[in-house]
Amino acid sequence: MDNPYAEQIIFSREMEGLTIEQVIREKEYSMASRHFHATYELYYLLEGERYYFIDNETYLVKAGDIVMIRPNHIHKTSLVSVLRHNRMLLQISGEMMNPFLKAAGLGSMDELYGEDVRILSLSEEQQKEVLDTFMAIKEELSKKQRHYQVAVKMDLANLLLRLSRYQSQEALIAENQTAQTWKHGKVHEVADYLTSHPETSESLEDLAQRFYISKSYLSRIFREITGFSVNEYKNISRIKKSQNLLTHSDYSITEISDLLGFENLTYYERVFKKYAEMTPLKYRRQMRLQG
Repeated sequence: MDNPYAEQIIFSREMEGLTIEQVIREKEYSMASRHFHATYELYYLLEGERYYFIDNETYLVKAGDIVMIRPNHIHKTSLVSVLRHNRMLLQISGEMMNPFLKAAGLGSMDELYGEDVRILSLSEEQQKEVLDTFMAIKEELSKKQRHYQVAVKMDLANLLLRLSRYQSQEALIAENQTAQTWKHGKVHEVADYLTSHPETSESLEDLAQRFYISKSYLSRIFREITGFSVNEYKNISRIKKSQNLLTHSDYSITEISDLLGFENLTYYERVFKKYAEMTPLKYRRQMRLQG
């Protein structure tokens, strides 16, 4: 019989543009395979160790570390050795927070998060500050007193400002310790290749030959570490590249589909909608309105 205490949801709260939760797990757990979303993520590990795959690299995250992930980055956590881990998670909408940050003179979510993956190793004092802010947000979302949404945004702005300050203190920034196993290294090689060559028409068998590995083993370890099949990851890399072209180029949608090696326009539009949750045309219009 499964242990009923193997997963404990300590709390889960939300409002428009924000979710926050704390979960303790004492069982083997890997995130669901499709983890690729339009929100900003803050992942704070209170206990345990986790592997954290982000885009095409795997990092070792330890208790006291906080991971900051910008929208549309592929990511997945998985087991290191000890089953028990206790984490807090925030999913934040830029559409909700950016006007508030701008009015407060703090710029935008992109500016506070930075361009690269951010994994901060916090001191005990900083961990307490971060945890206190998480709990203040939880309290506001639980009680829902007058103007609680504004209070939550203020707490979030305070948290993001603190993390931005921690980032500027280089001694506090984790060295982004990467997983050193052969298996992780091989998956990173393939993921990096697909990110750099999203237009490739190479099959799973072709890629296995390129990287000197059996087709079946590559298929198994790639899904285990990234949460995606090789073909899914290739399509996501294509979609991310196409989002950039839709935003920053004058190529037609048909031309973008051809450039990225899609079989036809219909297939491109179907894959785009699966991951971006809108059509390429709607995405281009939305980005240009924002610009």
